[in-house]
Amino acid sequence: MIEPRGPVASAARSKGWILALATAVVFPAAALHLTCVAVMGPGTWGSGLDERPPDFAEPGPAAELYRSDLDAAMEAPAGAEGSTAGPAPEGLDGEMQWSHGLEGRSLYLARSDENGTVTQRLYVRAGEGRVEEVALPSGHIVERPQWTREGIAYVRWNPWAISPAKKLRRYFASWFSPSLRPEASVYLQSRGQLGWRYVMPGHSLTVSPDGRRAALLRSGALLAGYYSIHVWEVGSPSALGLFSLRERGEEGARSFRLRWSQDSSALFVAGRTGGFDRRASRSPGEAAGIPLALVYFPSSRALWDLSGIGPRD
Repeated sequence: MIEPRGPVASAARSKGWILALATAVVFPAAALHLTCVAVMGPGTWGSGLDERPPDFAEPGPAAELYRSDLDAAMEAPAGAEGSTAGPAPEGLDGEMQWSHGLEGRSLYLARSDENGTVTQRLYVRAGEGRVEEVALPSGHIVERPQWTREGIAYVRWNPWAISPAKKLRRYFASWFSPSLRPEASVYLQSRGQLGWRYVMPGHSLTVSPDGRRAALLRSGALLAGYYSIHVWEVGSPSALGLFSLRERGEEGARSFRLRWSQDSSALFVAGRTGGFDRRASRSPGEAAGIPLALVYFPSSRALWDLSGIGPRD
């Protein structure tokens, strides 16, 4: 038998090395990746996170005008932002989870649990008129629904609690349809249009009093306790990233709050933080965090630091 020589033999050896490399490295890596996706979910969910340090501007003469509002934001109970529509009216099916009001319009999110099945219902009312139910998409876990100038917006959590085979199919489909990602995302139902539409990733939605803008947070699966803060011009397909920050310690609980000024001209970020760089080492003294008192003005895109911390990390 005559063995191949020259270029033919070299090509055969090259193909053999490529196949051997793929067998030893590429195939096991792909199998490990798909196994992790099937069990824990993709590490890339929360892809809207924006890692950037704050860019502070020099506070102007009007800084003191906002200090009292900012102090009130720091003293307010965490998690209360946005729930402003008062007690639940008659006619709601279930226990009220959340309420919000804007310009005489109110909405209420109610929750009922029967035989282990949780059902959410969204109701709206204009003034003192009749309470009407608004249909929610099947399977959506809804948080923080709020009125905006464009309509109603809410945060949806899309869980990963499905079978491994479905997880893999959904993972590949999510590359083409971001709404399938296992993350928190914003949905909007515009006035005069039927149905809800996916807008962008984000959670902790806080709409301004005039309904024109909303603040939101983004975080990733591999970045627990690290957030980026964004401002969304309602109706736009994207949200401007302001800066990112860490939680004040290792617990992962929110140590800061987002709140708008009454005239919607400023966004307050108040509480405590562990710093602005997720990669910085943490000292034992950081457990209590450092004070955080920032004011952002959407009209000028200026960020004021009234706490005196600056980007020290």
